[in-house]
Amino acid sequence: MNYMKQSYDFENLNPWLTFPFMHQHEEQEEVYVVIMGRGIMYVDGEILNMYPGDIIKVDPEGKRCIKADDDTELICMIIGAVPAKGYPKKDVSKTLIDDGLPDWENLPPWYEGNEKIVEINKKIRAQREEGKS
Repeated sequence: MNYMKQSYDFENLNPWLTFPFMHQHEEQEEVYVVIMGRGIMYVDGEILNMYPGDIIKVDPEGKRCIKADDDTELICMIIGAVPAKGYPKKDVSKTLIDDGLPDWENLPPWYEGNEKIVEINKKIRAQREEGKS
């Protein structure tokens, strides 16, 4: 990670919980450190198993999503890093790193063909776009 500003987050996903869309970043690199549990990460068409102690680095342009296994939670520390200047990009941002790019059209493979998730994504997208205006 050749960046200066860093942000840390903890993600605690209950069994089989995931995000309903893929995402990537303009500049933020991310490192996922698995603290507890098991899961999978989908990055650019590749499925990676996640176990305690694993450390996975994802480049900004990598389209990604994580999911807890069906029978266990997944707890990860996510470390993001961006260039020292220019962040947050928007004065109204509630977070340091605000360059996320949701991919509303391409679902994680475990949700492909799930119309309920397509509708959830439409609602989330509309809420986010409404908040920008």
